[in-house]
Amino acid sequence: MDLDLAHVRAFVTAADRLHFGRAAKELSLSQQALSARISRLEGGLGVKLFVRDPRGVRLTTAGRHFLDPARRLLLAGDQAVAFARSSVGALRMSVWGSLLFPSPTIRALAGGEAGPRLEVGVCRDLPDAVAALRDHTIDVALGRVSRGADTSSLARRLIRLDAMAVIVNTEHPLAGHARLTPRDLRGTPLWLPAPLESLDFLRQFVESFGLEGRFGGVDLGPYHIPWLLREEPHQAAVVPAHLESFGEPHLRLIPLVDPTPLYGSSLLWSPAQRRPELDGLLRRVDAAIRQRAWLHYDKRRHWLPQTEQADVEALSL
Repeated sequence: MDLDLAHVRAFVTAADRLHFGRAAKELSLSQQALSARISRLEGGLGVKLFVRDPRGVRLTTAGRHFLDPARRLLLAGDQAVAFARSSVGALRMSVWGSLLFPSPTIRALAGGEAGPRLEVGVCRDLPDAVAALRDHTIDVALGRVSRGADTSSLARRLIRLDAMAVIVNTEHPLAGHARLTPRDLRGTPLWLPAPLESLDFLRQFVESFGLEGRFGGVDLGPYHIPWLLREEPHQAAVVPAHLESFGEPHLRLIPLVDPTPLYGSSLLWSPAQRRPELDGLLRRVDAAIRQRAWLHYDKRRHWLPQTEQADVEALSL
């Protein structure tokens, strides 16, 4: 069958949110129109992708199998559009990373008339982003560069350090605390969006503080967290402190202190294919670092993984 990308996008957004109302709002559709798109996709595939029950919306086995290829299909479509438009001055950017939540960063870098115009897509992971940069299908990538990653021939710049917090169900024994230290999380399984060996930041965090990470067996994306913690209130998740609990009343976002873990975001680009528009993006980065303290770090209060420690030390030289 010929897949309609609008139908695929409706499915992926609903799968990420596990809430048809929020997915429809994000896509600027009515809930009825979203449901119709997903129904047409299911009809063409000949399988059901979602199940609705009293607990909410969840993916079927076929839906879980379809989700990752569907994401890659949307990425390919977005990159094709960005490549076609590249001649009119837009920077083609891809983002990656299950813990990144890049919207605030992208808004700051692309906002206003003086900002560069960005065409933004999503890469599956850092190797995909590196491959896209080397193939010249994108101009710049945004995400966390893990320890030991092969970024040779590419320029890299750490641009932001985000404080991390823990999110728990209001029924969790730790939910009444105003603040928590990382060591307070011992005994609480931490949800992982992928196997721990592929998550450099969380692997170092868990190992540093003697914590337990638990992967559910399939990567359903970070917007799976509200559903997961509703179903399994004994677990918790580590997320950026600016999330505000996803707006869910059954969740509490609690700051982590003594120390506060910081998650680093970097820009990557190919010096051999550097476009003039990238200079405008880097000027925006400089302004945000000065005005919004994007790289604020205090070794007495903060915890950094090894990669970010090296980057911060290089900046201070």
